[in-house]
This record gives sequence, C-alpha cells and structure tokens, in this order.
Amino acid sequence: MDGHKTSYCYFDLGCKVIYNTHFFKDVSKAIQLAPKYVDLVSTLEKRPIICTPIDANNEKDYLKNLTRAIEWSSDLAEFRLDFLNEINDESIYKIISKSKLPLIVTNRNKENGGRFSAGEELRLSLLSSAVMAKPAFVDIELSTDGKDRSHIINLARENKVGIICSYHDFNKTPTPKEIYEIFRKISETTADLAKLVFTPQNNRDFRTILEANDSLKYEDTAYTLFGMGKKGQNTRLISLLLGSCLAYCSLDDTKNGLYQISVEQMRSFFERIEKRGWRSIREKRQDILTLTMSEFNDYNDHPLTSIEKLTA
Repeated sequence: MDGHKTSYCYFDLGCKVIYNTHFFKDVSKAIQLAPKYVDLVSTLEKRPIICTPIDANNEKDYLKNLTRAIEWSSDLAEFRLDFLNEINDESIYKIISKSKLPLIVTNRNKENGGRFSAGEELRLSLLSSAVMAKPAFVDIELSTDGKDRSHIINLARENKVGIICSYHDFNKTPTPKEIYEIFRKISETTADLAKLVFTPQNNRDFRTILEANDSLKYEDTAYTLFGMGKKGQNTRLISLLLGSCLAYCSLDDTKNGLYQISVEQMRSFFERIEKRGWRSIREKRQDILTLTMSEFNDYNDHPLTSIEKLTA
C-alpha cells in the first residue's frame, strides 16, 4: 500500500497493524479549527508547535506575560482558568478575546495537578464557557467523567475548537503496554490530540518515554508525550524529534518541580533543528534513539550532545 507499511507495534500486543509512515499528519483534515487559526494548522503540518503556559492570577498580568511569550515567538499559550483569583464567564471571555496568541484553555482540579477546588460541576461549567469564547483548543482530562467529557468534546466540535485529551501521572511512568492502553482510550474519545505526561524515575523510564514516542507517531491521533521532573526534562526536547507535535515551555527557567524548558531555550532548539529540517532529523529517529540511550547510560545527566551530532 502506497505510503504505508505493515509492522508489529512496539508495545508487543500481538497485533499486526498498518502504520502511516508520514512524519507530519494531515492535520488540516484531522483538526478542524476556526478560520482565524489557519496559520496554526499550517505550522502543525510543518513542525511541532510551542505552547507557553501563562502563570497569572488576573487579566492584567496574564496579558502582560502573554506579550513576553509573543516576543519569544511562542506559537500559542495555555490559559489555565484554575490560576485566576476571580473567575467568571466575563473574565474568561475578556482574556480569550484580547489574546494575541491562540490559546489552549484548561481548568485543572487538584487531582490533576491544578488549583481548582470549587467542585466538578462548576469546573466544567467554566470550561464550557471558555469553549463558547472559541479558543484554539480546549484540554479536557481523560479522568473526567465520560458523560461530562463527551459534553465538552461535543461543544468544542460545534464551535470548531480543537480538542486535547490529557493524562498526567505525577508519580511514575507506566509500562509500554499501559501507555498504549492510555493512548487508545484517549483516541476513543475522538480528541484531536492526545497529551500524555509521566514522571520517569530511572533510565528505563526515560527509555520507555522515548520509544513510546517513536511508536505512537504511526497512529492516526496526533499526540505529545514527555516526562516531568529532572529525569524527564530532556524528553521534552527529544520527544519532538520522534513524533510529538506540541512542546510545553515556561516563560523563564522554572523551579516548580516540572523542569519545563524556557520558551527562549526551546526557540533556540527549534532554530537549530530547522537548519537541517524537521523531516530530515526525524528520518534519523533510530540514530536519535541509539545515541540518546548510550549517552544517558554513560553520563546519567544526559547533556544532549547526541542531538548536536545529528544537527551539526
């Protein structure tokens, strides 16, 4: 079959599957966004995109920090409703309508690493209001009640808002089989993009995250998959070379335990990759896996010289 190949999936599930070998999915068909976000879709067809979560508890500070993200050429920003001190339909609409960057809107409860504690009904009501304001994407957690999650997804479809379904594990990295099962469940929600974030504790976990990236890129649902914490920091870079399509950065060097990479550093990394071309680098995925594993085992702190070798 032209453009496809038959292979066994990495996760050793015993099933033979047809894999699409294109490095960049036809996102213009897979992700139906409002016309004003056409440039974002075009970018996604060429390379991963950079998202900068904005940590601000009021409209003034949010828009101020958003300007800094724009200055560093972030492609979009994350609007965390749960960060706001005063949150209502009006404040949500003001920020989304005034934003000069496309936004991913989410409202995390404490169980998912967020700050919202006023109850699930209100959390989802506010998220629904945000969807009605037509951001670029809404992020809804896989752990959300199925009926409530479907409501948000259907509302997003009606408003041509892209859908991210996310899963975070703040304690560990699941086994390869478990990662695939989480991904499969997200795909079944009909979300446009799966976000899977784990916490690697050792070299094996690091390797699992990278190899999962290399395998999931053959699936139909776009995704981003990386690790949190010190051990996971470099997966935020390497995963983008193996299939992940969304990079989450901080405005500054973060000390919040997530070990996010600053948007300035990420943009510099992107510029180096773009000199060689994303497709050219991704075609060397086996070299990336081999070099990074060897380097990680030798140095343990993983200084990323292997990527320098590939981009030289």
